[in-house]
Amino acid sequence: MTYPIDKYGLKAKETFDSLARTIATYTANAWRVGNALDTMFDYMFYFPEEKARVAQLALCRWKSDEIQKTMCWYDDFAWWGIASAKAFDDRYAHVFDSYRSEFQALAMECWTVVHSGRPHEVYKYKGVPNVWENRDEGSDRGYFTRPDTWAEPRYPGGTWQYEMFKDARHKCPDNRPCDGGECSYKNPGDPKDPEHGYLGPFQLTLMQGLYMVLALRLRASGKGTEKAAEPVRGFLQNWFFDPVSPENKLLWDLGDRASVLVRERVSTYASRGQRDFPAVQGYEKEEAWSGDQGLILGALLDYLQLHESDRDAQSLPLKIMSGVFSRLVKSPKDKVVVPGTSGLLIKDLDDYECGSGVFWRYLLHGFDQNPALRKEVLKLVVADRENNAIYKSAEDAYNGNSLGDVLFKDFNTLATLTAAIEILKSAET
Repeated sequence: MTYPIDKYGLKAKETFDSLARTIATYTANAWRVGNALDTMFDYMFYFPEEKARVAQLALCRWKSDEIQKTMCWYDDFAWWGIASAKAFDDRYAHVFDSYRSEFQALAMECWTVVHSGRPHEVYKYKGVPNVWENRDEGSDRGYFTRPDTWAEPRYPGGTWQYEMFKDARHKCPDNRPCDGGECSYKNPGDPKDPEHGYLGPFQLTLMQGLYMVLALRLRASGKGTEKAAEPVRGFLQNWFFDPVSPENKLLWDLGDRASVLVRERVSTYASRGQRDFPAVQGYEKEEAWSGDQGLILGALLDYLQLHESDRDAQSLPLKIMSGVFSRLVKSPKDKVVVPGTSGLLIKDLDDYECGSGVFWRYLLHGFDQNPALRKEVLKLVVADRENNAIYKSAEDAYNGNSLGDVLFKDFNTLATLTAAIEILKSAET
């Protein structure tokens, strides 16, 4: 079978241009822009005729008040940091051109915020690894270690989306600077708040993946961040394999020994005594986000560059890919990758709709990075040339069926087609 690569290329170019126009004025959420730019930089890498106009646009957006006023939780900075870290890679030099040093500085700025927190005149921030240690129980000492509001992590080494504080804080003004206020002025993870209790901050899979990828991508550029990834790797190892009940593992075994998914969040807190492990708010055993699958797949492959003998880092990316292609698709017959399980999308559709695009971005990176993954991807295509997930997803994206708002619809399309073009071209040779 000959795949319509040229057709996909024209659609990708059209989508790239549309996405650039959208990003120029998009204000709904800053992390979404950073996420979309990450894939736009990849597109420019694979199609070098696209010059650095997007780099200039990205810097303008980063410096704008519209973007900065929505930069709040740690994951916001991680998305931008990962996208900007590509500026350290010599292969991407043409993507950033004369703006390369500015993006390198931006990547390090985001890493500092994520890893160590940012200065503030009123409140204390210590970064994602230290949220539990830095928790603020206000006037109610012991709030997060009382039986009814217990939130102590079950395993050490994990990261959190944001700081934990019991008492409401002064809200930031609508414009910058915000030194006297708090952008997340109400703790949305308060177990006693039924309206917001499922949102976090929790030790979501998202934050583990983002933090590991950012640390390891900077490590590859000689920035000395490799040690930061080790505690998270241990945290994931515990959550993947230690809990007794399969329903409480972070790793969701799909039953065929070759396919797994990573659940959206960890299931329980630490024991309150006599093996009493209270459930984390919003945990559902059959909820998985395609974006998490991409992030963890990518993080493990990056980790493998540092620890070549890590057997789980060798095998799990292949199993995660298999899990996506068997479970996170429209149907067994229609193998179009979807953003996540239906129950998860109901919770926060606007954000989770980008899951398929995030997955394709990290699968493409792994395809180029890891020979074993590349071999398995090509084997899937060759085994069923007309009904494999890569081709079916590309056709779906080409036909305008990607989900999302004005930004994410184009983002999902561009990420899918960029990956499909590279994979299907390789399958034909």
